[in-house]
Amino acid sequence: MRILFYLVLVLPLKGAFAQLPDSTAQPTPCPIALDTLDEFDSTRLIATQPIPIGFLVPTRNLTAELEGETLTEEAKALFSYAESTDNVRSFFLTLVVTEHKVRQIEPGMNVFLKFDNGQVYKLYNVPDRGELNRDIIMWLYQHTCVVPLEIYHLMKFAQVEKIRINYKGYKRTIALEPDQRKALQDAVLCVEQRLRQGLNLIKP
Repeated sequence: MRILFYLVLVLPLKGAFAQLPDSTAQPTPCPIALDTLDEFDSTRLIATQPIPIGFLVPTRNLTAELEGETLTEEAKALFSYAESTDNVRSFFLTLVVTEHKVRQIEPGMNVFLKFDNGQVYKLYNVPDRGELNRDIIMWLYQHTCVVPLEIYHLMKFAQVEKIRINYKGYKRTIALEPDQRKALQDAVLCVEQRLRQGLNLIKP
């Protein structure tokens, strides 16, 4: 698949999810974390800061100091754009989700976005196999979803209310708080703003 070049670039960002400040931090007006143009192959990559989404969930790391339970963020998301040398252009929504158990999931249309206007859309997802975070003793799954142009434009004007991930035999629903919905929408607008400031690679 033509998006594999992007996966090589975005996977190192997974560590940024562990370093992001908690959801109480004040968001920046335009949280662009990365805007690069490869000097050798002219690959363009724009990515936002990871955004906490969902709620705080209990981890499996028990400590006496916190009455036997610690909490971690349920998931984080970032929005990005990539363009390859052969003029393949795509938007992506990348999710890193914490799971208490090992889950099975294959590439496919297994991520759903529900918008605040009631519309539901499927995204093609390229998931990873999961990675054990020994600090919280939970599995981290990265889902890299291709965002079609139609849904990209919708995300600018409507807010994502819930995200559903369909694992094999298990469905995970992440509900976004109002401030999280706005933060994700702002991230989409920020990527467009950066494109308009640059090479005008997309049209409104």
